[in-house]
Amino acid sequence: MPMSHPTDSNNPALQIENNQTQPSLTAAKPQPSAIATFRALGYSKIPRSAPLLRGKPETAAKALNTSPQLSHLLELARDSQQRLNALQNLLPPQLKNVVKASTLDGDSWCLLVPNNSVMAKLKQMLPSMAAHLRSKGFKVQTIRLKIEGR
Repeated sequence: MPMSHPTDSNNPALQIENNQTQPSLTAAKPQPSAIATFRALGYSKIPRSAPLLRGKPETAAKALNTSPQLSHLLELARDSQQRLNALQNLLPPQLKNVVKASTLDGDSWCLLVPNNSVMAKLKQMLPSMAAHLRSKGFKVQTIRLKIEGR
C-alpha cells in the first residue's frame, strides 16, 4: 500500500476545510492587567483582602471532635499518649523526655526515638514495657521503635 502524503486530498481524515477562518494571533486585543482593572474601578491602590474562608474558622480541636473520621484519629492519638504516660515510671530519667508516642494500629504500638543509642536501650526493655502496659489494661502485643525523622 503506497504511503499517502499528509496533504493528500484522498484521505478524508486529513482534509482541511479552507472556508474556516483561523484567528490571528496578532489581531487579538490585549487583556487589561489586574492593576488597570482596579484603577478602572476607582482604586488608586490594590485593596488588601483577608484570606478567603469557607464558613467559619474553627480550631483544630473543635474540628477533630465534630468530624466522625477525625474524632477517631483524635481518640487514637489520646490512647497512644496515655500508653506513653503509663510507661513514664519504667523509663530511665534520661529517656523520659526524648521518647515520643506515635501510631497505634490494633495491638501494635509505635514509639519514636531520636537516635540508635536510645533505640538499643529501649529494645532491651520492650518485653517489660509490653507486660507493664497489659497490666495497666492496654491491649498491646508488640511495640515497635522508629527513629524520628526517618
